[in-house]
Amino acid sequence: MNRNTVPKSGRLPVQAISDTSALVLLWCGEEIYQSDAVRQYAGMLDLSRGRELLARCHAVWEEYDRVIRYRKLCIAREAETILAGGHIRQVVIPGAGYSMLGIELASRFAGLKVFEIDSSGMREKRGMVERLAVASGSSLSCLEGDVEDHVGLRRLLSGAGWQDAAPTLTIVEGLSYYLSRESALGQWRNLAEGSMVVFEYLVPYGEVNPERRDIPRLVFGEIMQYCSFTGEFSFWREEEVRSEPGFVLERFYTLEGIERSLGEFWGSGQRIFRVRGDGWIEIAVLKSGEGRVGHA
Repeated sequence: MNRNTVPKSGRLPVQAISDTSALVLLWCGEEIYQSDAVRQYAGMLDLSRGRELLARCHAVWEEYDRVIRYRKLCIAREAETILAGGHIRQVVIPGAGYSMLGIELASRFAGLKVFEIDSSGMREKRGMVERLAVASGSSLSCLEGDVEDHVGLRRLLSGAGWQDAAPTLTIVEGLSYYLSRESALGQWRNLAEGSMVVFEYLVPYGEVNPERRDIPRLVFGEIMQYCSFTGEFSFWREEEVRSEPGFVLERFYTLEGIERSLGEFWGSGQRIFRVRGDGWIEIAVLKSGEGRVGHA
């Protein structure tokens, strides 16, 4: 990336982003990441459109930011662990939006190609990313496309330099709520041997403890009403993820487990998710490409 595109004043242009994108970034905060590139990128974003929606969601449950922060910390930690192994040098993040994770990975791992895809906003993000410095030999491509067009998505990725025959780390975060099962997970089953998928998903409300069940339902209700979203959400159970053809489950996280592992990070000792049923999202780390489905 070209550092020389920063204006002589030293101040970077600010990009206003959509209400839902801003909401997620207001919940998580850039401080959960470590790179200077993320700090610089965060300074380019105007999150003001998300503040009304944030207030509505906090009126339902003031601690909701922990759900997003725990989710993002867990996924970032897993991605870094996988990439530190050295055998994967390309990352695909469908539905990336204005997420900071791709920037974090491209700036911390040398020789890494990161491909972000979303249906809109990628041209604007590309303009911001071009002003950032990444690690030696690394790149971050912001691509506009439909993640539910499976053939078109592969074509788009290949045209940007993604290598079908090389192992890939795919990160599916938040996206699975809104997509069919094949688009969310199934289309990643036939990646090259050694590929990995970090897959985050919603648990059916009926499996959440009764005293917590209304929190995700009401928060998502506020978001849907605010954005006039009328689609249906998709839910997964652990056993369904485990039995998905073409994948081997390597690791698995609940909000209770993530919070327990991050206890020293928060330092307060206050537990919000004391048992598995207190949470409504889970994260699976899957090996893909082992005995590729439909291939000899």
